[in-house]
Amino acid sequence: MADAKFAGRATPFPPPVRPAAFRLDGGAGAAEPARMSIIIGETPTGTANYKDSAKDLCRAILDDPELKGVFSDIDAFMDDDDAKELFTAMQSKAETLQTKQGAGLELTAGEVEDYNKARDAMLANGKAKAFVEAQERIGSVHQTIGSWVSMVFELGRMPTDEEFEGHCGPGCGCH
Repeated sequence: MADAKFAGRATPFPPPVRPAAFRLDGGAGAAEPARMSIIIGETPTGTANYKDSAKDLCRAILDDPELKGVFSDIDAFMDDDDAKELFTAMQSKAETLQTKQGAGLELTAGEVEDYNKARDAMLANGKAKAFVEAQERIGSVHQTIGSWVSMVFELGRMPTDEEFEGHCGPGCGCH
């Protein structure tokens, strides 16, 4: 029963982005493998336009008003030792429970209660809560951008607006 209570709680960080496997081998489901090698090798001089475009994307992310607030929330958290201590305590308890679950051991009600108390205390701190929300927002943006770039490699072409709209990242829940 304790497992179910903990399993319903999301950890404060999204899972790492795992890019889709590139299908360049011509195997089942490959999307124009010959074209993919042409795309990858189309900048023989080493001065690729995509690097400038990636820098432009990075500037756009940093200049986005909503994300400026996210970065500000992270900075405020990093400057607050109490918030960091609460977050670290909660994270430590979460890791302990996840390790125990991963080993197939049952969690006790007391362990889950201790975690929930640490999590509630952390979330009661405004800066720590804003930090968790900022991490979730950054994770969402990262997943979306990574997912869209992966689509280019998978398709070997620029995705359509409809494909972009229907592919906003793993676990987005928007469709």
